[in-house]
Amino acid sequence: MHQFRSRVSVLLLAIMAMSLLPVIFLQEPNVAPSDTYIAYGVLVLFIGMVVLLLFGQRYEISEHELVVKIGPFKFSSLKLSEITLVERSYNPLSAPASSLKRLYVKSKSKDTLISPVNEQEFVHLLKARNPNIIVKIVDKNEWWRFWDWDI
Repeated sequence: MHQFRSRVSVLLLAIMAMSLLPVIFLQEPNVAPSDTYIAYGVLVLFIGMVVLLLFGQRYEISEHELVVKIGPFKFSSLKLSEITLVERSYNPLSAPASSLKRLYVKSKSKDTLISPVNEQEFVHLLKARNPNIIVKIVDKNEWWRFWDWDI
């Protein structure tokens, strides 16, 4: 079994960090300490969930299936024999991908958007398991493609 972690977009990371700024800096001055502890507890849980979603995503390729996992949980799976197409997508729809530079994986039963860090190795391994997969990955490198900034 081969594992690939998800690419993480600097843009998505910045948006998540900026969403926390009002909570941290715009506090009510005369709040009871117990209420403050509860608020910070919820904030810590929220930050933990965001970190898990951004950095805990991975894709596993076994002999017969592609499994998408978020942390210890199985999110979805695709049979490798049913995958027909892999192509580039910048679609911002909700997906198990921490980047806007994604791969659209189409199969006979369902589709998914993913963003493995090492795309070339990922696609090569998919093609090795199923040579019938059509791969259409074209990268455009214009100056305005700021959503390609990944870590």
